[in-house]
Amino acid sequence: MSTTAGVRPLKTAPVPERGNGISLRGVSVHLPTADGELQILRNVTIDVPAGKIVALAGESGSGKSTAMLAMVRLLPWGARVGGELVVGPHEVTAMDAGRMRGFRASYARVVFQDPWSALHAMHSIGSQLVESARSADPGLSKAAARELAVAMLSRVGIPDPEARMRSYPHQVSGGQLQRIVIAMALVAKPQVLLCDEPTTALDVTTQEQILELLRELNVEMGLTIVIATHDLDVIDGLADHLVVMYGGTVMEQGPMKQVMGNPQHPYTWSLLQAQPKRQGKGRLLTIPGRPPALDDLPPGCAFAPRCASAAPECSDAVPRLLAPHLPDHRTACIRVQQASTPAAAQKGTP
Repeated sequence: MSTTAGVRPLKTAPVPERGNGISLRGVSVHLPTADGELQILRNVTIDVPAGKIVALAGESGSGKSTAMLAMVRLLPWGARVGGELVVGPHEVTAMDAGRMRGFRASYARVVFQDPWSALHAMHSIGSQLVESARSADPGLSKAAARELAVAMLSRVGIPDPEARMRSYPHQVSGGQLQRIVIAMALVAKPQVLLCDEPTTALDVTTQEQILELLRELNVEMGLTIVIATHDLDVIDGLADHLVVMYGGTVMEQGPMKQVMGNPQHPYTWSLLQAQPKRQGKGRLLTIPGRPPALDDLPPGCAFAPRCASAAPECSDAVPRLLAPHLPDHRTACIRVQQASTPAAAQKGTP
């Protein structure tokens, strides 16, 4: 479904040569609490190919949103980040505050779950888009920034963009507001777009339109897009690469079609079986138990207490993320790594 019927794509310069993508190596995140530090991410390693759409998927509390926001250091005050975190040519953990502001303003932009919280209720939509464009390029005149803002509103499918520039957020529907927030990011001409559950608050039809818009922007502008989601149905057919997270670490990652078509980790398999679209009219399957509290993770594999395929050795040590069977398709499951075929590790999985 196209989101821009009747709207011609924005005329842009040829897509520039894509950079180095995003690379996280052994990333950890600790947050301060009243009882001391709480570790949110544990030895997270993720590769995001440049110019691709990558989904970070998992249940609430899996660490997917924290991993994504760590890419731009949008973490709570006092957060301690370890490991290597590179976004394009930028070593994020090495930036001072000034360089970080410039990086967030122009290179990597974030689209949050709640579009109402991303906009100021007392300022017009146009003034906020103009401010966003000029924060990324201080040399841009107000007139040029306004022209760019109108063009981007048109590109994301906003009818009568000139009139909408004069509107305020409360005068706009949720679906249109999410498009406006995307336009506010695009006026900065970023290389990376980070989307934190961008369709959760929207109806199914509007969800499909927003996701189709992201795919079009990825192709037209060469954007590297990272989407955090709890719903695999949402990103099926959209993302190029899938990262499955649980308990603050990566369980599995690889090309989307490989992971969805041949899941290696029992947690990924369980997530897929719990998707309503895969169950037809039968009984809705669920994953027994609940995700562990991050301050009380079990020893070994965090998923072992809920895993029907768990063996005693699964509780002995935290499994490493390896690619034992398919290139670029890595999993953190001891049984998969030991088995001669991935299917052998799933015997007994419901």
